[in-house]
Amino acid sequence: MKNIINTCLVILFLIIGNNANAGVSPLGVSLFPPAQFPSESFTITGARVNLIMGEHMDVYGFDLGSVGNVTKHNLSGVQAAGIFNWNKGESTAVGAQVAGIANINVNKSHLLGIQAAGILNSNSAESSALGIIVAAVNLTEHTTVMGVEAGLYNKAGEVYGFQIGLINHSTNLHGIQIGLVNFNDKGMFAVSPILNVGF
Repeated sequence: MKNIINTCLVILFLIIGNNANAGVSPLGVSLFPPAQFPSESFTITGARVNLIMGEHMDVYGFDLGSVGNVTKHNLSGVQAAGIFNWNKGESTAVGAQVAGIANINVNKSHLLGIQAAGILNSNSAESSALGIIVAAVNLTEHTTVMGVEAGLYNKAGEVYGFQIGLINHSTNLHGIQIGLVNFNDKGMFAVSPILNVGF
């Protein structure tokens, strides 16, 4: 009986989600694409709850997923997922962007708060972060970090504050790097063990 109910719910999500007209919705609920309501062509302004994974054009507000959250264009708000957040357009995380494994921001991203992942934070385009970035690997080479970046390997653009890890790499450091090996491309000390300071 439970399997029949689950199958009916999936079919209902598929029928409703695929027949809805593109538009705006205050709430998005998803099992996995395309079993979601409303369909992926909608913009969610309020909250998106992904029981497994969801994918929509834009999300403004709260984006919560047990496995993953995918946004095709813009994200603005709080984003949390059990495994991954993947934003293909511009993203603005206010408060938190948190994932069990990875946060992947393909376009410009702006962070005010904390960006945390178990393995990877990746900001591929010119971005800014005011707060804390923490993961095993932080690939934020085009990001201006104002605060703290911590992980086993950290790579950032401009750093105003601290980089703490085994290997730290910044294009231009205005603060302190603490790690086994520290690189500061434009600094007085391009390479320094244990501690590097930039102005």
